[in-house]
Order: sequence, then C-alpha cells, then structure tokens
Amino acid sequence: MINPLALFAQIIYVVIAPIFLLMGVGFLVQKRLGFDIRTLTRLNFWVFVPAFLFVRVLESSLSTHDIALVVLHFMISGAILFVLTWQIARLIGASKGLQRAMTSSVIFYNAGNYGVPAAQLAFGAAGVAIESIIMMMQNTTNFTIGLGLHAGAKSGVGKRDTLRAVWRLPMLQTLTVALLWRWSGQPLPLPLQTAVHYLSDGLVPIALITLGAQMATLKSFRLDLPIGLTLVLRLIVAPFLAFGLARLMQMPLALTQSLVVAASFPVAVNSALLAIEYDNEPNYSSAVVFYSTLLSVITVSGTIFLMRLMN
Repeated sequence: MINPLALFAQIIYVVIAPIFLLMGVGFLVQKRLGFDIRTLTRLNFWVFVPAFLFVRVLESSLSTHDIALVVLHFMISGAILFVLTWQIARLIGASKGLQRAMTSSVIFYNAGNYGVPAAQLAFGAAGVAIESIIMMMQNTTNFTIGLGLHAGAKSGVGKRDTLRAVWRLPMLQTLTVALLWRWSGQPLPLPLQTAVHYLSDGLVPIALITLGAQMATLKSFRLDLPIGLTLVLRLIVAPFLAFGLARLMQMPLALTQSLVVAASFPVAVNSALLAIEYDNEPNYSSAVVFYSTLLSVITVSGTIFLMRLMN
C-alpha cells in the first residue's frame, strides 16, 4: 500500500529539491558577482541545448511513431491553450499587449533548464527522451510564434524573414542532422561522440544555474487578476488538458506521464526575455515567471505524484 504523503515528500526531496538547490547556486552567485545573463543564455541556447538534443535524438529509444505522437500532442494542446487564453484575456478586458503577453506565458513553459532536470529525476532516460523533443518544439515555437506575439505589428518582420530566422535556430538544424544520422545507422566517430556527450552532460547544471541567475534579475510584483489567471491556466489547466488529450489519443502510459508533467512546468524565462526585448508588458511577464517558478514546487510535485499513482 503506497503512503501518499510519503510519496509526495519523496518527490519533493528527490526531484524538486536538487533543481532548486542548483537554481539557488545561480541565484546567490548572480547576486554576489553578477553573471552576464545574455552570455549564459546564449551558451545554453547555442551550445548545450543542441548537443543535448543531438545525443538524445540519436540514442533515443523512442520510435518514429512515438515522436510523431509527442509532436501532435504538443501542437493540439498548444493550439487549445492559445485560443482559451486569448479569449479569457479578451473577456477580462486586457489590452492587446497584455492579451498577447498572457497567451505567450500560458503556452510557453520552461521545458529546457527546468524541464530536462525534472524529467531526468522523475522518469529517467525515458522521460528525458520525450522531454528533449518537447524542448525542441518549445524553443522553435517560442522564438517564432512567441516572438510574433510580443513583437506584434511593431516588428516589421516579413514571412520570408521569419522562415529564415526559424531555420537559423540551432535546435531545428540539430534535429535534422541527428535524424539523418540516426537513419543512416552509422556510429559517431569516437572523438565527436565523446565531445557531444561532454556537452550534453553539462546541460543540466549549467541550465539550472542560468535559470537561478535569471530569477535573481527578476522582481516580484503584487498579484492581480491577469497574473492569477495565467498561473491557474499554466500550472493547473494545462496539465489537465494534456492528460485528457493523451487519453483521447490513447497514448502509452510512459508518454502520457511525461507529457502531463511537462505541461505543468512554469512559464518560460524566454517568454519574459522576449517581452522585455519588445517592451510588451515586461513587468507582468517577469512576475508570472517569478510566481510560477515558486509555485511549481507544489504543482509539479503534485503532478508527478498523480502520474506515479498510475503505475
């Protein structure tokens, strides 16, 4: 007989505590010395994340069918959340800028420097394989759809420029190379294999320290209706939607568990960075990242707990 309280405490101790300890290191060092956040972010985005994605796709036990299911689930759930949040923001009388910021905050979650460690600690290699696909999808859509949401009419970016920008994203190029190499059946040369594994193994600590440093630069703000609604949609509605959709699609248990837990992750820091870059509700965007990350101690732990009960 499983003791629910003991299981919940174990999840916080084994899964969540290590994440927040490493984030705490980044937070404290940022306050003490002051990292160059832009450099740290670029190091993650252009070096560690592509290496991690390359290794996970190349060595993944996921079939092409499973990968297609993950992508399809991601697209459908994202589209539903987009429409739902957009309409809720409109109903509460949010300005166009806030409407865009709320939508971006709900549909884009921290699948990288929070999600990968959580998936690894919660579900091991199988969870990481699924999370790596989600991370690639999140990064690609955040820097295309998310960028468009925040930039709005002020960006002046045409469709051709957008397509060019999408192809320049390192995750998309890495995924293409990894899939081609995987289909070729050829082993990686030993020096390359060793190098990319070193980089892949470095993602988790570097990403969490970066997240902690980013959190140290954000400010907390008074909770209001838009922030409260965003937190409910991001941390509670999204995982329930992910679960219902996974059951409707009759997905295997391992895929269902990983997708639902991923859907419970806090608002992506990159969403706030884009809001700041384009001056679209930067205070609101920073606040939802701050509060959702703090509340995720309870909500992510609770989601993992419920998914573990399905075993």
